[in-house]
Amino acid sequence: MVDLPGIVKISVSGQSRDIETNIRDMILQYISNPDTIILAISAANNDLANSDALQLAHMVDPNGERTIGVLTKIDIMDRGTDAVDMLNGTVFPLRLGYVGVVCRSQEDINKNVPMKKHLAKEEKYFRESPAYARYADRLGIRYLTMRLNKILQTHINNSIPTIKKKVNDELEVNISKLREYGDALSTRDSKTGVLLSVIQKVAKSFQENIEGKNVRNVTEELMGGARINYIFHQIFVSGIAKIDPLQELSDQNIRTAVMNATGLGSSLFIPESAFEILIKSQIPKLHEPSLNCMNLIYEELKNIIYKIEIPELERFKKLKDAVSDVINQLLASRLKPTRKMIDRLIDVEGAYINTHHPQFIGGSKALIAAQTQLKPVAQEPIIDKSILPPPLIQKKKEETIMTSSSWFSFRSQEAPRIEQEEEKIPEKPKISFDYMSPPSSLQPTSKMTNDEKEQIEMIKILIKSYFDIVRVNIGDLVPKTIMGFLVNRSKDELQRELVKKLYKEECDELLEESDGIAQEREMASQAVDGLR
Repeated sequence: MVDLPGIVKISVSGQSRDIETNIRDMILQYISNPDTIILAISAANNDLANSDALQLAHMVDPNGERTIGVLTKIDIMDRGTDAVDMLNGTVFPLRLGYVGVVCRSQEDINKNVPMKKHLAKEEKYFRESPAYARYADRLGIRYLTMRLNKILQTHINNSIPTIKKKVNDELEVNISKLREYGDALSTRDSKTGVLLSVIQKVAKSFQENIEGKNVRNVTEELMGGARINYIFHQIFVSGIAKIDPLQELSDQNIRTAVMNATGLGSSLFIPESAFEILIKSQIPKLHEPSLNCMNLIYEELKNIIYKIEIPELERFKKLKDAVSDVINQLLASRLKPTRKMIDRLIDVEGAYINTHHPQFIGGSKALIAAQTQLKPVAQEPIIDKSILPPPLIQKKKEETIMTSSSWFSFRSQEAPRIEQEEEKIPEKPKISFDYMSPPSSLQPTSKMTNDEKEQIEMIKILIKSYFDIVRVNIGDLVPKTIMGFLVNRSKDELQRELVKKLYKEECDELLEESDGIAQEREMASQAVDGLR
């Protein structure tokens, strides 16, 4: 039973100005507890709508399930009025109802009238009152006492299961705290034992997070190894699949490369060196995404460190910081060899262009594909007959034949015919020229012929085909490299590295408890003793 003060409206001499707020806050602090029975006392000669007690009770118990109303001053109500409607709950209903009482007057208090005599006087008043006679057995202080006792008993019986559960939960929490804080470390053996135990737990937790064996909240988000797998397939492989090897290669660039590779010779075939130069210039596009994948995995491994939950690390903050530093140093040391291997993978792909790869489209297929793409716009070349020898004018155009020696030489069969007829070409009159020096930077300026268009389209197809092969290789080997050189090596070497850097004979500083741990351990111990 807690007797709370009445509501104060105005502070008087000696009281603080915020006394009203302070009293209201104190009352709300007590009555907000759902296990509390509220005894709301109101004067019957005032309107219940203005009752401060009922107003505060309604704030924390809006349904009136744990509030019982008490009406005082029933005996001094105005003539012609009574409290019957209020007692019946018509005005402001409460589940536990109302009880009317008659308190001792100030005169009775001054005369020291015994409480027993007053109770008899109160019973007589209700029994002889025309308005309250039929309710007399449910009115008065005696009935209020009995009613409160019964309500309290019922409430306790109803609350015991909940209270018992709260006690057990609180007991378990404090026992868990004691387990977490552990016993105070006093000997060197106990300290080194704890240190080795922490190192083993950290290494095991790190490994299990990567392998998906110790992931909590599995239904909420991807964690640990699942995030690494996502980076490999959804970010890296999907990212390099979007790279276009021809994005920065224009038809003019390819034409220039072909002409440079041809040199003094005529462009009667596709020079293999031009294809190799062009494809080698595109392979490095896979280098930056590969390094970005490595950096993303590195960051994910660092994030796993901060998700390791071991009670001892919360107990020893300096040890926690030292463990984080060692793991970060280990991960950083694995970046260099991982990057070096990725660099080598890219270099190896450009070191030798394997045109005999079974997945490579090859010359004949590339030529057919190129002719198919150019067919809608292909036209018969316009030939100036005046510059050709008579025998060649009469020759029928022969279909190009691919030689077996090289898939790049797709027009090599026509060259001998021209050589055979060179003797029959008549001499032309000499023409005088104005000799000029070529510009320092020279670009092809003549209009592109159909043969050149066919060559360029064929080289595009070959570049795409071979780049797809390299793309698949890098998409497979880079994740394997990162796993082998960064993830697995870090996972396997972690425990050894922690022992090497942290396990020392003098480990007092690392196992220095955080501020307040000793005090919290004592409080938890006292709580366990009390709850038991």
